[in-house]
Amino acid sequence: MPVWGKLGMNKYLRLLRFELKGLTRDPITLLLLAFPALLLALSCYALPLVLRTLPPMEALAAQAVTLLMIMMVASFGGIMAGAMATFTLLDHKDEHTLHTIAATPLGLPGYLLFKMAYVYLSAAMSVFLVLFGTKLLAADAYTLMGIRLLDRLSAGDIIAFSLVSALTAPLLALLLGALSKNKVEGFAWIKGSGMLAFIPLLLLLPAFNGAKQYFLGIFPNFWASKGLTNLLLAQRHPADLSFALYLVIGAVLSLLVTAGALRLFLRKVQY
Repeated sequence: MPVWGKLGMNKYLRLLRFELKGLTRDPITLLLLAFPALLLALSCYALPLVLRTLPPMEALAAQAVTLLMIMMVASFGGIMAGAMATFTLLDHKDEHTLHTIAATPLGLPGYLLFKMAYVYLSAAMSVFLVLFGTKLLAADAYTLMGIRLLDRLSAGDIIAFSLVSALTAPLLALLLGALSKNKVEGFAWIKGSGMLAFIPLLLLLPAFNGAKQYFLGIFPNFWASKGLTNLLLAQRHPADLSFALYLVIGAVLSLLVTAGALRLFLRKVQY
């Protein structure tokens, strides 16, 4: 490896050691680490209890409710990680520490790339652990017409979905961090971005069946959610794509929007 390559790697390793040392001091990071366990408990115990206490429903209503529960579990990890990462960036804005970061050898762009990679990996692990853990521990709770829906997902399917779904985290963090001047504004933007959590619900509406589904394609998290929904239902409309193609489109769109959000953050931030 060239000398400059080693020097660059050493910068990131030092930053990683610093971040790891600060895990116990940062409540947002602690919440990010604890969130998968909280969401897993919700998906394995609380949501199944809700499903058991619901009155008998027609097949279509039961399908909608069961799928909605699964999709909430599957997609909420990336959105929550993005919201928490937004507050981390806004902390820097409020405390005026971005100028200090910009003066380091890593620079502000390098720090943001590292931080977003860290957030992305945390989100991907969260989504995988929750979805795979629910499949192992509570698959019986998510049954439709005698079929355990989570049995239709292989470990590979869950890994692929997790890697694409987690791209929502850095995308949200950078975009909301750029649009918000402080944590008060950031909180308002985060509440507004909560609409992304309802994309899986919209996928279940007849109004978005077939080719009409692509009206939701402007939302990056639509693509992975739609691919997962089709796997769970084991059915396809002629206008549907394959699971892999949904994920590829979702990944490309998310990366493009994230790159734009990074440029916007660097242009708008004042340090």
